[in-house]
Amino acid sequence: MSRIEKLVNPQGAAEITLSAINKKLGMVPNLYATIAHSPTVLNAILALGDELGKGKLTARQRELVALAVGQTNACQYCLSAHTLIASSTGLSKDEILAARKITADNPLDQAIVEFAALSVKQRGVISDEQLQQLQAKGLTDELLFEVLAQVALNTFTNYANHIAGTDVDFPAVSLTV
Repeated sequence: MSRIEKLVNPQGAAEITLSAINKKLGMVPNLYATIAHSPTVLNAILALGDELGKGKLTARQRELVALAVGQTNACQYCLSAHTLIASSTGLSKDEILAARKITADNPLDQAIVEFAALSVKQRGVISDEQLQQLQAKGLTDELLFEVLAQVALNTFTNYANHIAGTDVDFPAVSLTV
């Protein structure tokens, strides 16, 4: 049950942004309609997501991060949304579950999900040994910062859902894997 309701009749900047989201997705996810209480924040997170889409991480890898972070933060809304989105990037059901268990089938993807989960669990404090192990699996400095930015974006949405109690408007998945 929502603790902060989504905007029902948005005005001004919120209306413009939510209309664009509806045109692009064919719906306005409850998360965005709730964050729209602050059009500035909504536009900022959308802009960050758009910019991250131009980086070295593939859409598939960005979804691996979203799944690992959503699981680590126990966010049912984001896990439900990103399970659906991840399948559209070519991730199989097994790969989606693996990412939620912080595993992947190749060294680079493994480093990506490990780093994402470690960043959340350890609040960004990564030991020299952990960093060297991630780098040995192919995590370059460029990718490290892209993963970290993706972690920040996903952590924000996870926390926003926790605080707002956002109603899940995607096929719900269990928090248990």
